[in-house]
Amino acid sequence: MFTDHTSIIKDKLNILDVVGPYVKLEKAGKTYKGKSPFTNERTPSFFVSPEKGFYYCFSSGKGGDIFNFIQEIERVDFKTSLKMLAERAGVKLESSPEAQQVYSEKERLYHLLDLATKFYEIQLRKNKEVVKYLLDRGLSKETIIRFRIGFAPESWDDLYRYLRSKKFTDHEIEKAGLITSKKPGSFYNRFRKRIMFPLMDGRGRVVGFSGRIFEGDEKSAKYVNSPEGLLFDKSKVLYGYHRAKSAISKQDTCIFVEGQFDVLLAQQSGYENTVAISGTGLSEYQIQMVQRFSNNFIFALDSDKAGIKATRRSILLAASYGIHAKVVQLRVGEDPADTIVRSKEAWDVAVIEAQGYIEYRIALAEKENLSFEQKQDLIYKDLFEIVYASKNASTKEHLLAKIALFLGVPLESLRIDFNQYEPQEVLPQQSLEEALNSSDEIHQQEPRSFDLEKELLYSLYYAQEYFTENFSAAEKEYTAKIQDIFDLDVHQLLEKLSEEEQAMYLFVFEEKKDIVEFHKLDNSIHELLDRLLITKLEQVSKEVREAIRKAQVLDPNTIPSELMKKSAEIRKRIDELKQD
Repeated sequence: MFTDHTSIIKDKLNILDVVGPYVKLEKAGKTYKGKSPFTNERTPSFFVSPEKGFYYCFSSGKGGDIFNFIQEIERVDFKTSLKMLAERAGVKLESSPEAQQVYSEKERLYHLLDLATKFYEIQLRKNKEVVKYLLDRGLSKETIIRFRIGFAPESWDDLYRYLRSKKFTDHEIEKAGLITSKKPGSFYNRFRKRIMFPLMDGRGRVVGFSGRIFEGDEKSAKYVNSPEGLLFDKSKVLYGYHRAKSAISKQDTCIFVEGQFDVLLAQQSGYENTVAISGTGLSEYQIQMVQRFSNNFIFALDSDKAGIKATRRSILLAASYGIHAKVVQLRVGEDPADTIVRSKEAWDVAVIEAQGYIEYRIALAEKENLSFEQKQDLIYKDLFEIVYASKNASTKEHLLAKIALFLGVPLESLRIDFNQYEPQEVLPQQSLEEALNSSDEIHQQEPRSFDLEKELLYSLYYAQEYFTENFSAAEKEYTAKIQDIFDLDVHQLLEKLSEEEQAMYLFVFEEKKDIVEFHKLDNSIHELLDRLLITKLEQVSKEVREAIRKAQVLDPNTIPSELMKKSAEIRKRIDELKQD
């Protein structure tokens, strides 16, 4: 079933159209090239072949077709990539009549909301006063266009009439959250005289709006959001996420702020890994959205009481997912947007100096000139609970020492108080000592090593195809090493390649201009084989050392001579390979 669908989808979608929204591509002969969306690189090493339908990234070793690309860039499985590309291609996957009806209804609403966004964008262009306001707030025209910011005029029914002219029903327009009524059959625009920020899902599709009052009645709410419905669920939306995903992955960090202007100015200033919680508490779903790309969160929420409470809750919830979290300390009364407008350098420093929660909370408290009793209250109601949740004894001691210094009492006295403390509520346990200890650096995800086996396969295949005689002469040497590593001969190894992989590997080598002579290719193959063999031997060596350790634990008087001899031989072989 999947094979039929993938073929149809590939016929309908050009790989350039799939890759283009994520990578700025430039024509280079028959192919296109750009900077890798997977790594931070200065020289473009990411190539796309529209003719063959493949991409390849030399800096990360990733490559494949449109499905591989979506899986890698969106961090999803094959089924999800199939669904995403099927929707883009207009291909209907087999489903129940009920599911097809919901799908059709959703597609109508996506189209309706996109038209509404265009309507608001046009109204903004007509209103120079609102444009000036946005520019005065620090936004560039490019940012206004990129994020599709618009304006809802004061009219009660202009949008409603426009959407009706596009053949949408009252029911559909109401379901999209754009109109409301006081009596049956009488509808009016929900958003009036407001700056409109489209709220988008991870694929950049508009699912709702957040409207900010512009010169409105003081009694009106500053922000009005779309009601939740078939497409919009505020717990599943992060403002700016659709544009931040790639940067979050590259920088292995996500910065969380509260408002739309915070995101707009942060991303405009180069912090493209910034998203907004937009007035709601961080949800588990939102954590999972971002965790696909990074395990490092930085929170830059307001420093008022509500902001501190939201920060604390967010850090504890994130920590329960094993997230490493820190907090940006802002000037009192400032939000990230204010800081960036005042001084981009000040924002740079604030992010670099992000702290663990306890250090952040103590720093805020020290500005309040609290009495001894007020400090005790803060410690018992807030800080002790976080120390209690930490499983690591040395981390607890480290945090207690900081709190004792803040309170101005000996550590031993504070330790006695802490030992008598009973938590008010059960807090998440997983990784709290790592997430809340500011002495720890932001955790970097282990870099994915270049896939040596993949590179070996395409090197062997290229040699076989383009240097047939030389390959036949070298085949015996290759097979000797390949059998040690894979327990296969060279032809059996190459049989692992599908026809599509063979085509992709030929494309890769056509782009890799630096290896064109066989002796260079041969040297590269032997180097890859040696590295793979070293990797395998080191794993075997580790297993042998563990066997020796277990044997000595079971019988301290025994000397596992055979195992020790084997370990020495493996070590010698590894050293010889590394010296070659």
